[in-house]
Amino acid sequence: PMTQEALVHLGAADPNDDRIKPGWMLRRATATLGKHMSADRTLLYVFAETFGGPGAQEAVGWRQGRLFFGPVGTCDLEVDRELGYQVATRRDGAVNRGLRAIGVHAAPGTDEYETVGLARHGMIDRPR
Repeated sequence: PMTQEALVHLGAADPNDDRIKPGWMLRRATATLGKHMSADRTLLYVFAETFGGPGAQEAVGWRQGRLFFGPVGTCDLEVDRELGYQVATRRDGAVNRGLRAIGVHAAPGTDEYETVGLARHGMIDRPR
């Protein structure tokens, strides 16, 4: 989990580039870390925040140090749309799309998010 302390250590206040829009939780420092960590593997950064049901998600992926997915931002409601976000169903939200991009197949009757067990990490330190 990307905690407030980790973001401060990485320089979360760094300005974003043109791919990462203002208002997103993904920051350039986090993206740089992801790029470096993926030098010999595939890495997917995901962010999800819900407000008693509706919410917003972000995902970006690197493989062998190169961007191969995203960044993608989605939200459930038009009122939550940030610059660069798309309104999408939960099934087609940024996290599920990112998981599909790295080869995750949803188990019957569920989605990719549930299939890989991300629901058990529902409460972590908010990075804002």
